[in-house]
Amino acid sequence: MSRRRLEEAILRSRSLESSGESVDEGSDEEERGELFVRHRIPLTKDSHGIYSLRFSPSGKQLGVGFGNGALQVVNVERGGLGGTLFSGHRTRQAITALSYHPKNSNLLVGAGADGLISFYDIKSELNVLTLTEKENEIHALDFNMDGSVFATAGKDRHIRLYDSQTNEILNFLMAPDFLIDDEVTLTSGHTRRIFALKFHPSEHHLFVTGGWDDSIKVWDKRMAKEARRLISGPHICGPGIDIRNQHILSGSWVAKNALQLWDLRTSSLIQDVPFPAPVLQGEFLYAARFCTDHVVLAGGSGTCSACAINLKTQEVLGEVSLSSKAVQTVDAAPDGRVVAVGGVGGNLHIAELC
Repeated sequence: MSRRRLEEAILRSRSLESSGESVDEGSDEEERGELFVRHRIPLTKDSHGIYSLRFSPSGKQLGVGFGNGALQVVNVERGGLGGTLFSGHRTRQAITALSYHPKNSNLLVGAGADGLISFYDIKSELNVLTLTEKENEIHALDFNMDGSVFATAGKDRHIRLYDSQTNEILNFLMAPDFLIDDEVTLTSGHTRRIFALKFHPSEHHLFVTGGWDDSIKVWDKRMAKEARRLISGPHICGPGIDIRNQHILSGSWVAKNALQLWDLRTSSLIQDVPFPAPVLQGEFLYAARFCTDHVVLAGGSGTCSACAINLKTQEVLGEVSLSSKAVQTVDAAPDGRVVAVGGVGGNLHIAELC
């Protein structure tokens, strides 16, 4: 029954796409100049805090995940609630990761700290399928560029790659087992929990992960066990990794030099990106995203704000403040023009780069 519902949701989404829900990505031809807050949106689940945000492929919708497992969808143009997919429950844990199917704006997948992966048909507001990763807290989930595969990662340090048609595990990238004295090498799996996982937007097989073990690992999903490359240093504690062209952006929960740009091919540091923070507060970033090739967005608990920064000029284009409450997640629409910021106490802000 669940699989039939999922198939029906995919068919329904195709009709939505043909009626105008475009999935084309935007271009970087125009440089973005300043960041202006367009909407401050109160939501009914705000008291539980916002833990995840994700724009739809068209940028017209925004999925919002809360600390009690609730999942709501915001209409970006109106700046108001579009629907509630799950109202949450006291027994549920935070929705820590969200991802729309890249070819299907009607299918939103949420993963949580309770190990559940829930698939929602947005138009009908139905939970069409739920998968469970027993004894795992899922902190990250993403689809590859064509939606044929999605991957999860979290507390147990393993990476699971799923076939999105059958929802069966294609590959299980196992973390080192310290109880049996597994040999740990630079290309082994993570040694502490994983908080971020991101597929390359234009390469089918490439994805990156990062977490508490002060490293980012570059993977090829066709490889059985080991990572292709290692970046040492970034202390990732949230959705603090993004990938674009040949660059990796990292936002670390550290006081200084938290925002960094890396070369995907060589694993070398390109630049420390100055993030404006008083010395006594520190930077302490949880989340980081590319908006365009040259503009990034990052935020965390140091300043309780998110800033858009031009990588070329290092100019701060604007700031979204959450009034002494930590930023836990940010996202940018595919065209890079509209961004979203959320965190403790809700505080959903939608802003525009003009």
